[in-house]
Amino acid sequence: TLADRILDARQAIAAHIHGSLAGAIDAVKIRHHGDFHLGQVLVAKDDAFILDFEGEPGRSLAERRSKAPAARDVAGLIRSIDYSTTAALSNATNLSPEERSILTPKLDLWRDKAAEEFWTACRSATDPALWPSDPAQARNLLDFFQLEKAFYEMEYELMNRPTWLHVPLDGTWRILKRHNVVQA
Repeated sequence: TLADRILDARQAIAAHIHGSLAGAIDAVKIRHHGDFHLGQVLVAKDDAFILDFEGEPGRSLAERRSKAPAARDVAGLIRSIDYSTTAALSNATNLSPEERSILTPKLDLWRDKAAEEFWTACRSATDPALWPSDPAQARNLLDFFQLEKAFYEMEYELMNRPTWLHVPLDGTWRILKRHNVVQA
């Protein structure tokens, strides 16, 4: 049902994508991870290591070598946070309806808070030249790359785990709803 709703809104989605990045983006492009998600972070004792700088396997070598805004990697990790909460709730099959109704808003709150904290930390801890100076343009850039990642996730799930397709669909819906591209 959600896939059909997203397909029905494809013209509005395309207009949103084109409108969100209208004009030049005032941000420096850098070498980036290209496939940054929670599974690429190893925490050992009181340190963290980022692994696997090979980029998304589905992209060509030339695409993986090209520079991109830092927002692409930030969006990848934020999508991973979103993905983890949706997947965790889906995999908790032993929850009663009452427990699920209590847990869902708590996970929603955690997801939103964790994503916002990571976004804020990235913006404050990195060179300001990596981000558009206009906060709205910076957020649009982040959301553009979140949608790009969610669309990639949809393709991945369709090819490898069709029963998980709802995870990137749910995330895509949340991004589009936040921008009033789709209605609840």
